[in-house]
Amino acid sequence: MHVSQIRGFNYQPSYAYNGADIWRRFDAAAFDRELGWGKKHFPKMNGVRLWLAWEVFAAGSEKQRAQFLDNVDAAFGLAAKYGLAVIPVLFNRWHAGSPEWGGVFLDNFLPGRSWANYYFDRQWRGYVSALMERFARDPRVICWDLCNEPFSYFTKQLWSEYTDIAPHEQQWLENVYAACKTAGAQAPLSVGFWGGAKFLQPLNHLSDVLNFHRYWMGDPAKKDEFRRELDDCVALREQTGKPLLSSEACWGSLDNAKRVEIIQFHLHELNQRNIGWLIYALQHSYVADLHWPEYGLVTEPGTLHCVEPDGSIRPGHEIINQYL
Repeated sequence: MHVSQIRGFNYQPSYAYNGADIWRRFDAAAFDRELGWGKKHFPKMNGVRLWLAWEVFAAGSEKQRAQFLDNVDAAFGLAAKYGLAVIPVLFNRWHAGSPEWGGVFLDNFLPGRSWANYYFDRQWRGYVSALMERFARDPRVICWDLCNEPFSYFTKQLWSEYTDIAPHEQQWLENVYAACKTAGAQAPLSVGFWGGAKFLQPLNHLSDVLNFHRYWMGDPAKKDEFRRELDDCVALREQTGKPLLSSEACWGSLDNAKRVEIIQFHLHELNQRNIGWLIYALQHSYVADLHWPEYGLVTEPGTLHCVEPDGSIRPGHEIINQYL
């Protein structure tokens, strides 16, 4: 399968609040049940983006690290059981307070700022080395996502203008890319940038697959802007010859009808341009932006889940099958 043919979902299991929770309390039965629900409701889905948690490996004993790798292997196996190619996410740089997912923070890669930086280089290299030793040639992996949404500085300034931060983050990503290549990663590498061409153009050397997140948030007045941004990504695909993948798609809402409207527009535009996609996200979860208000804090995105806590499909979301 070509990356541009991926049609699937991100998956955060229902039981977890964040990345450390997913992997410290790994529940294979939940993965099996919930990926099974996904395949039942969306029979043509063919890919899943699974977020790993480097900090669980880094903080573990030898026995715990071995168990972490076994759990990752089990998760890959359950995806394969349902015919899903896997896009593993090695690191995360998206941070939210509803609740916090975890991952890599500024303190980790800014030199001399804290003890977190002092240990980080050794920790991330050990983690990447162990993953690649076990999974570098794993045929279940169709693409590696080295980092989810780096350069998430959340302002209107261009990311590269943060000269005290951005060069260090870029250098770290370049080191991760090189480490995976040196270790023999067989599947293509990518970075899941939260913007479109403004990241992909200057940083496409970090990606064998052009991997981006561009959300249309439901404002009809911004449809043309969204289309233009997708067209800019397509132009870069033509220029570089690299596949194009939107590894997160379809903004949320607490209003089911509004979410369906968002899904219809977003997936139509991606399919029109032959862009692979993974909706964020499959399952109702305690993870940020994936639950109804009675399950925890809800912020601006509302909720982006597609399958309810009891395994039923969220109202109206069967429409996704028209785009698979």
